[in-house]
Parts: sequence; C-alpha cells; structure tokens
Amino acid sequence: RLYRRAPVDELPWHREQPPELLWHREQPPELLQRAIEERPAGGRALDLGCGEGVYSVHLARAGFSVVAVDFVPAALSAARDRADAAGVTIDFRQGDVTEFEATEPFDIVLDSGCLHHLPKARVQRYRSMLDGWLAPGGDYLLVHFARRPRVGWIPKGPRHLTREQATTLFAPYALRAYDETTFDVPLPMGPMRAGIYWFTRPLA
Repeated sequence: RLYRRAPVDELPWHREQPPELLWHREQPPELLQRAIEERPAGGRALDLGCGEGVYSVHLARAGFSVVAVDFVPAALSAARDRADAAGVTIDFRQGDVTEFEATEPFDIVLDSGCLHHLPKARVQRYRSMLDGWLAPGGDYLLVHFARRPRVGWIPKGPRHLTREQATTLFAPYALRAYDETTFDVPLPMGPMRAGIYWFTRPLA
C-alpha cells in the first residue's frame, strides 16, 4: 500500500525518496560497507526484502552477483528501474522470502527490515532457511527494530528483538559488530530504534 501511494515512478534516483517510505535510506549501513570491503573480490549476495533495491545496487556495484527478493510488485518495479539506471544486472525474484530456495550459497545475506515483518510462526523457518542461504564463513547483515514504539497499546506492527534475543536466535553465528539507527516514524508510533547486526557464520 505504501509503495502504491509513494510516487516512486516520478522521482529520479538523485532526489529524496517520498516521506511515505519511512524506512528508505540512500546510503548503506556502515556495517554492510565494512563487510563488503572485507571481500574485495566480490562474491554472491542475497538481499531479502530488497524494497527499492538501494542495497542490491550497491552490492552489484561492488562486484557482487546479487539475487534480490521481495513480495511487493511495486517495490520490485522501482528496484528494476534503479538497477537499469545504475547499469547493473540483478536477479530480482518476487515471492515470500521464506519460500526462496538457493541453488548455491551466498557470501553475504542482507536483511534490512524484512524479518521484523514476518509472522511469528514463520521466524523459525526463516532461521532454518538462513543456514541454506549463507555459506560457511559468510556474513549476515540484519537491520531489525530494537524496541517497541512509545505507544505500547498498538496491537499490530513490526516485531522487535533485543540484542540478546537476536544473538540467541542466530547462534552459533558470531556477532562481529552491532550498531543502531533511528527511523523518524510519526506519532502515534513515534521514533523507532533499529539494531544493525553483523553476524558471521562459523566455517565448521
């Protein structure tokens, strides 16, 4: 619904994204950039819930072969336009990320705002699928809401993980680094703090 309301098709990519897409960022998280820099030869990358394709394009420009998954047709349309404008090739897939089967593992798996929108019943499937997506020694980058909004009575909305819950969920992956960012969501929700996690899967 938000993608349909936002006039993304009318905006060239150098302009600010419309305010309806409150999660939009033109610059990748610092921890993602650090993970990319550790792989100067590139590799394979999976962008889960790719949205408008900002980070997919960034990964492709850094030399990665990118598969990007989202279930929203309007988001994928915007992402394809962005990739075309950037002159990069990305394998876009429409569908539920928890149903995506990888034919070979990825060196980097990125989830910026996908997991916290999954129904609770699908979280464990996502976690088990991650072991099939991510190669041993690979990096998993997660942007996930870190606390509930100011108004606690709102019955629906994105799910939240504390840092302890996240490290438990993704064990035995090692938490390499942690950062935070804030999304300026208007009331009644109010500003939302998101944790940015950089996990690495053990080699064995």
